[in-house]
Amino acid sequence: MNERVTWQLYNGAALDYDEYRPRYPHAIFDILTDYHSALAPLRSAVDVGAGTGIFSRQLMASVPSIERLTCIEPNCDMAAVAKERSATFRGLDVLAGFAEMLPLPNHSCELVTAATAANWFDRPLFYQEAARVLKPSGTLLLLQNKHRHEESAFLDDFASLQERYIPGFRRDHYSDFWGGYGKADFEAELSSRHDLVAVKRYKLEWRQRTSAEQFRGYCQSGHIKTAIARSGAATIAKELDALLDRHQDASGYVTVDWLTDLVLSRAPPRRQ
Repeated sequence: MNERVTWQLYNGAALDYDEYRPRYPHAIFDILTDYHSALAPLRSAVDVGAGTGIFSRQLMASVPSIERLTCIEPNCDMAAVAKERSATFRGLDVLAGFAEMLPLPNHSCELVTAATAANWFDRPLFYQEAARVLKPSGTLLLLQNKHRHEESAFLDDFASLQERYIPGFRRDHYSDFWGGYGKADFEAELSSRHDLVAVKRYKLEWRQRTSAEQFRGYCQSGHIKTAIARSGAATIAKELDALLDRHQDASGYVTVDWLTDLVLSRAPPRRQ
């Protein structure tokens, strides 16, 4: 099993994904701008594994210098929603494609991003492709929204629920290219390469207050679907209801503690 198979998890989940998945802190774009500030302006970008275009739209809205942004997405349902929801963004296109074989020319963009997506990739091949399509000194930005379950009784309980009902799932592990779950240390992986340099890492902690109903929608947009397929919708709904009953406040809301983990690197400068 590989990325071409595992991405089918999102068949039929695209609308829930776009509605209920968290957005990204605005501080990301300040960090990106500072990292790239001494180099050529960010005018062309590609967002790989773009899903429904959540991060793509944030990127275009937050970095006004970007004139052209290409979303690369292998799942047809997700790509269709990305096209629909991004139609008002001039210069934003959606293409079918995979991280390991980007449908873009050599040295064609200043920025490559992957937002809560690179865990799915065959990353050595993806890094090779990112280095190929980046212009000299172009920037690679990887970011991952992660639950801070070690600081939250609610998220600790949620991780335990997933460990009980999703075969192979373990907290701090993420869906991988091979159809299982693994750890992904982007910083260490990039630091070992010569075609991507100047690696930097940032961690942004933030908090989201969300209704119990919204959290159920979030669950329906991802690999809880695997638990439902294995144990039945009624069983998983009962578990989620019990989880939310234990942790929601009097208004029916729960607090989700997030860590957005950013890793930046760049292509080497042009040789003189």
